[in-house]
Amino acid sequence: MNRIGHIVGACLVTGMALAQVDPTRIVAVVNGDEINGAEYYRKMEYLPGVGRRIANGFAEFPPGFMTLEQLITEHLLFGLAREKGVYPTDPEVQAELRARSEESPRLLDDWLASGQTRGELELLIRYELAQFKLLTFGITITDQEVETHYKEHPAEFTIPKRLTLRSIVVTTEEGKQAVDAALAAGKDFASVARERSEDISRAVGGEFGTLPIGVLPEAVRNALADVKIGKTTGWIAAESLKPQPVGGAPTVPVGGPWVRFLLEAVLPEELQPLTPQLKRNTRKRLMLDRGKGKNDLNKDMAEMRAKAKVDIKQKEFAEAYARYMDAYLKGKGLKSGG
Repeated sequence: MNRIGHIVGACLVTGMALAQVDPTRIVAVVNGDEINGAEYYRKMEYLPGVGRRIANGFAEFPPGFMTLEQLITEHLLFGLAREKGVYPTDPEVQAELRARSEESPRLLDDWLASGQTRGELELLIRYELAQFKLLTFGITITDQEVETHYKEHPAEFTIPKRLTLRSIVVTTEEGKQAVDAALAAGKDFASVARERSEDISRAVGGEFGTLPIGVLPEAVRNALADVKIGKTTGWIAAESLKPQPVGGAPTVPVGGPWVRFLLEAVLPEELQPLTPQLKRNTRKRLMLDRGKGKNDLNKDMAEMRAKAKVDIKQKEFAEAYARYMDAYLKGKGLKSGG
C-alpha cells in the first residue's frame, strides 16, 4: 500500500478465472428490489462505455465481447505453443505452482478465498508459462551464466537501506498541539496515533511500513536525516510530500494536513544471497532479456489471428469481432484468413 498516497489525500485475476453465479441467485437487494444472477450477467455482458485501444484509436466494445476476445486470444496462444512444441505439460504447471507457493505461501489459500478454483489457477499458470516459453523459445541460460551475472552486477541484487516508520496525521493546529502534548508527556507514539491521528493508519497505531529510503519524498528524507531510532520528526506539511514541479518553483505548503513520523528501525543496505529462488527468478529474467532480440510474440500472434477460423455464434459479438479484426489486422499490415 502507498501510505504517502493516503497522507496527501487520498492476486491476480484475469478473464480466465471468473467466479460462477447461479442465474436465479440473488446477488444484491436495493431498497427491497432484488438483482439476480441473470440480470447481473446480462448487464455485465453489454455494459456500455468500455472498450479497447486498437492501432491509433479507441473502439467501444461491451465487456461480454472483450471477455470472449480474451478467451480467443488464450486459445490462439495455446495453439501457437503447441505448434512450436512448447505447450506447458501438467508436471511443468504443478512445478511452477509449487515454486510460486514457496515464494508466496498464501497464494493458493488467497486464490481459493476469492471464490476461484485450483483448476482456474492452474489454467492461469499454464497460460503464463506458455507466454514465457514462447518469449524465450530457443533460449538457454546455464547455472554458470546466472552465477556470473550475479557476481558482475551486485547492484541488481542489493536491497537498499530501508526505514521502518509510524506516522500521525492531523488537519488542525489544535490537533498538532494535542499530539505534541501527549508525546511530551511520554505517551507511546502508537497509542497517540490510535487516539489522535486522522489517517486510516490510526487503526494500526500509525504503521507506515518499511520502505527503501529512496522512495520517500525529499521532505521526509530531509526530516529524518538527523533523527535517531525511537525519535520523531517535527511536523511536515502534507502538501510538501506531493511530487514537485520539474524546473519550476517548489510548492509552498499552506495549512494542513500535517504528518509527524516516528523512526522505529533502520535496515542497512544488504546483498541478497543467491538462493534457489533468486537463481530461478534471475534465470527467467535473463532468458526474457535475451529472448527480446530473437522472438517476436506480437508478430507471431498477429499471424495466428490472421489465419485463424473463428466462428462466433452470437450475432452481435460476431459483428464486433469482425470490426475488431479488421482494425487490428490493418494495423499489422495483414489480412484475415477467416
